Amino acid sequence: MINTIYAELPRERITYTIRPEFISGQEQKFYDALKKSITKSGIKDPIFVYYQSRTWGNKLKTIVGQNRMVIAKELNIKMIPCVITQFDAENSDLKGKVLNTDEEIKHLFHMPKHVEVRRKNGWVYSVVCNIGGGRFVDEQYYKLY
Repeated sequence: MINTIYAELPRERITYTIRPEFISGQEQKFYDALKKSITKSGIKDPIFVYYQSRTWGNKLKTIVGQNRMVIAKELNIKMIPCVITQFDAENSDLKGKVLNTDEEIKHLFHMPKHVEVRRKNGWVYSVVCNIGGGRFVDEQYYKLY
């Protein structure tokens, strides 16, 4: 059974991708704004993680929030708020609040009226902020600008 939960997880358990353009200075304005936001307020919006997927197995793989994970490591943030899609929930070692409705997911974010929960085959794969004109951005990114 696939389910979606909210939990705070140790940073060391979560795998993520380091985007070269984010750390090389090509996106310095965004990097600086994100670091300033997380330094001031912590990670406001959860990272999206897959667990027990066919592709990554028992790794906790970041799907949305790679840049926040880079900054979290730099700032030595120990616990990371996560929305986790578990692809084999019956055999999962993770415990957390089961998120059954879009409203429960939206409640985790700081601008719920603008948040859209995106699902595929019943499981959550993204939460984005509708900024109008058919454009959507990651929630924390939207708050920086």
